[in-house]
Amino acid sequence: MAEKEAIEEAHSKLRSKFLQVIRFSTRRRCEFFPIVRRYKKAVSRLYENSPPTKEEMEIMESCPKMETENLEELLQEENFYLVMNWPTGEWDDELWEGENENLEYEAHSGRRIQWLPVVIYKLKESDESDEEKRRPAVVFLHSMNKNKDFLRPLLKAYASRGYVAISVDTCYHGERATNTHAYRDALTYSWASGKSKPFIYEVVYDLMRLADFLTEDRDDIDPSRIGITGISLGGIHAWFAALADTRYSVVVPLIGVRGFRWAIDNDQWKPLADDMEVLFDVARHNLGKDRVDKEVVEKVFDRIAPDLTSEYDAPYSIPAIAPRPLLIINGAEDPLCPVAGLEVPISKATQAYEAFQCLDNFKFIAEAGVGHQITRLQVKESCDWFDRFLKPDT
Repeated sequence: MAEKEAIEEAHSKLRSKFLQVIRFSTRRRCEFFPIVRRYKKAVSRLYENSPPTKEEMEIMESCPKMETENLEELLQEENFYLVMNWPTGEWDDELWEGENENLEYEAHSGRRIQWLPVVIYKLKESDESDEEKRRPAVVFLHSMNKNKDFLRPLLKAYASRGYVAISVDTCYHGERATNTHAYRDALTYSWASGKSKPFIYEVVYDLMRLADFLTEDRDDIDPSRIGITGISLGGIHAWFAALADTRYSVVVPLIGVRGFRWAIDNDQWKPLADDMEVLFDVARHNLGKDRVDKEVVEKVFDRIAPDLTSEYDAPYSIPAIAPRPLLIINGAEDPLCPVAGLEVPISKATQAYEAFQCLDNFKFIAEAGVGHQITRLQVKESCDWFDRFLKPDT
């Protein structure tokens, strides 16, 4: 019991301190409930590299779903913006007249677009009681250079099985991108100015506001049954959103969890630097270096995500998700998320879940022969995990 109480206190302090960092990083002195503005489905979709491959879409389509010929007819789709921190009385409805492509977009130069594009799928409502209408929900987060549209096959599959399935465009992606290199530019600006934190912290803030909306403004969602998952960068966002906000009650980061400090200390940082090559090349030049080295990598992460390589790194933040159900899936051969770098986080998480007497709530899978890629196994294991903890009676 003493160990459990000590762990709870440590996790509470870590979360409290992390929330202060989130609010400082996003320059939030006060918070307003997000405003909903509905719109028609977006026409254009911006991908920084290239659209998803046929194989990637086949993997998305492999998600278990209701077997029916008229699934599309049974699904209800919603598209809307959550507008952040707009004080009552200062709203200008003229900004929102017409189609969404007529809206003014803010440039990447340190001024993040303050609205969150949301898409939701669910089964059309029948004559259910109020209690039956409240369904489990899962938030899905895209990887770097993708957007929420990439995840539509997952949303539809989960919705067909009774979930309210949600996805968003994270900072400088999809509808929040002014061009195909918006996210890359935003990271570079973050390094140069120190005034923005689009890598992780600003996204976490948005996901906290999304949780406000899902728990307080939806009569079709059970606020005690909201899961969150993401792929790669989306997995990182899911991990840290769960650290910040306990309303995300079931957590499944896919190919996202990694030891940032471990990678630096063990000279495994090159894949991380290569993944954001332009950012690290600019930093190298600014620091007067001929090439990217360990010092450059450490300084970049300290700048764009303060304390990410220390007190908020995986050995401390992953155990803090306990006792909520947590499934981590990585590729055993993933150079971006080396399994060796997770030995300490997994060990500490196991200790935390044991202290809470719920070791069955934690699972780590290192998929053999797989690098940094989403697979059918990951999609299936995620479904099973969410069904187990969000739909225990089915």
